[in-house]
Formats: sequence, C-alpha cells, structure tokens
Amino acid sequence: MPVPTPLFANAVIDAAHRAPDPLVLLVRAYDRAIGACEAFDLSGARHAIAVLREALDLDSPASRSFDALYASCEECVNARDFVAAAQCLRTLRDAWRRAGQMPPVGPPTRWCDLPVC
Repeated sequence: MPVPTPLFANAVIDAAHRAPDPLVLLVRAYDRAIGACEAFDLSGARHAIAVLREALDLDSPASRSFDALYASCEECVNARDFVAAAQCLRTLRDAWRRAGQMPPVGPPTRWCDLPVC
C-alpha cells in the first residue's frame, strides 16, 4: 500500500515496488541502441550509445574497455554503418544476458574440485 512521505506531499513510496535489476536496465539500454541502429535512426542510436557510455565508471580498466567499444560503435553510427554498430551492441547485450543467467558458483571445497583448463 502506498504511504505518503513526510517531506513531499505529492510523493508516495510503494512498499511493494522493487527497484529494477541493474542488469535488466542495462539490457534494455542495449535493446534501445540496437533498435535505433536497425531502424537507421542516427540521433536515436547516438543517444542510446551515449546513455551506455554515461553509465560507465571510467575509474576501472573494464569500464575503459567498454567505453572504447561504445566509442567504436559511435564511430560506426556516425559513418552510417549501422549494421556493424548493431552487431557489436548485440554481442555485448547477449554476453550480459548469459552472465545474468549463470548460477552462483561457490568456492571449491577441495583443490581437486577446480576445473582443469
């Protein structure tokens, strides 16, 4: 049941509403970018890629790598190569989807339980 907040008369907190999963939001952002590329929508693709780039914390090496990939997608879009941008974005989105479906893995109980590469 929504409960009014004491500081804002018009705002309510819905106790039953959970915040969206960050992975779901990320996949949606990829879907928007891919959809814009598939529609050859220059401004939509630029905006969607900008949203992905702005979400990065560039203090980590992984984030800088993603930023480089997004910059490459942006260059493709600016060159009107929507297909290459969509392929890259689709690959990233699908990898995030697969990562979200992995069951949690606990530490091995013994050294011999480690997988051999």
